[in-house]
Amino acid sequence: MIFDLVVKGGRVITAHDDYPADVAVSGERIAAIGSELSGEVEVDANGLYVLPGAVDGHVHMRTERETSVYDDTFASGTVAAAFGGVTSIVDQAQVEPGLTLEVGLDRRLAEAHGECLIDYGISVNLREASRERVAEIPRIAARGCPSFKFFMTYDTYALPDEIIFAAMQATAAVGGLAIVHAENDALIKELLRQNAAAGRVGGHANAAARPPAMEGEAVHRALAMARVAGARTLIYHLTTVDALRELEAARERGQAVFGEACLPYLILGEEALDDPVSGTAFDISPPLRGIEHRAALWDGLARGGIDIISTDHGPRRRQRDGAGRLFTPPGTSSIEVRLALVHTLGVVTGRLSLQRWVDACCTRPAEVFGLTRKGRLSPGYDADIVLFDPARCVALSAQTLHSNIDYSTYDSLSTVGFPVVTISRGDVIVADGELRAEVGRGRFLHREYGYGQP
Repeated sequence: MIFDLVVKGGRVITAHDDYPADVAVSGERIAAIGSELSGEVEVDANGLYVLPGAVDGHVHMRTERETSVYDDTFASGTVAAAFGGVTSIVDQAQVEPGLTLEVGLDRRLAEAHGECLIDYGISVNLREASRERVAEIPRIAARGCPSFKFFMTYDTYALPDEIIFAAMQATAAVGGLAIVHAENDALIKELLRQNAAAGRVGGHANAAARPPAMEGEAVHRALAMARVAGARTLIYHLTTVDALRELEAARERGQAVFGEACLPYLILGEEALDDPVSGTAFDISPPLRGIEHRAALWDGLARGGIDIISTDHGPRRRQRDGAGRLFTPPGTSSIEVRLALVHTLGVVTGRLSLQRWVDACCTRPAEVFGLTRKGRLSPGYDADIVLFDPARCVALSAQTLHSNIDYSTYDSLSTVGFPVVTISRGDVIVADGELRAEVGRGRFLHREYGYGQP
């Protein structure tokens, strides 16, 4: 049999296996995995890893608004993603207070439509302490967006516990996923007040107002609400030993809970705040932590205590303040480098196995976010395939990467290994350092929970 496309002679790495094989594609789906397969188009994978397309479940593409405007559009951001081996993303509709969730979702879908190179889903952020908004959750889930994000901190984002709990109940009723940004807002505000009174300002003062123990407390509170509500719950960007301990305790109780580590928190420490130009990009919440917390995150990933690695990708171009000084607004550009840097700092160092690397970046995110045809190299699944050269070294810079910003978050780093070919639904979209497909081919992913065979 002659297939449409065959990836030949590579080393197939999945969440559970590692073996030499050809991968055959018919139309948009994987058709067979075996040996001596033939295709109308054949892609040589000799010496390369063959992986399922990576899935990034936590990104922020450009939102047109007055503040916090990310500079990667759906077009530029998904191009960067594809060069990094990412074939699916889950973006967010951060619905402005005063709008219904449906209007906010409609606007976000309109911004994404026809602009994406790869496939995309949407999570919806509830930002109003409104039971009317909570009542919309079933209608939003029915439109293929069954994941809902709830903030416990940030002005105009933070929700009181009773609204988070009610929203978790509504999410549970439709079999959806509750996502929580877990921090203790009241204590943060008090510590910030004390810092300001003592003349302590800047990134380190903001970080000190978010102590690890209180992140643990917030995660405990979020998971307690989820337990009573019966909601499947994902904690975004765990950063501390304390938070990880709470997550694993909930899982041991039998709760359906998931944890995310974001790339910056695995790599960067508090010292990154010190650079006067780039350090302001890392004035983020939760803050960057010390080495003991980063080590705990890697350990949690290795044993499966933390499920997935995402990026929280949302970079902004450098600006000048009122005095003309150059600075970098908060946010990181990680979508293109996640797969390569986790290989470099996780697999090459022995922290993660090849299989756990693929699981955390590709397979498990598809499961957690309900992408039922993504994340696996198996017949019937979408032909999202990445050829990864484990020996390719790339010095990270604005010149070598594709985000729409004028710097690289990880300027001082080089990778050991990098994607060289990205295939999305059977189309070769990136190869030999060149874009091979047109922006706009990406499709909205209508998600439903109940992950299994297609």
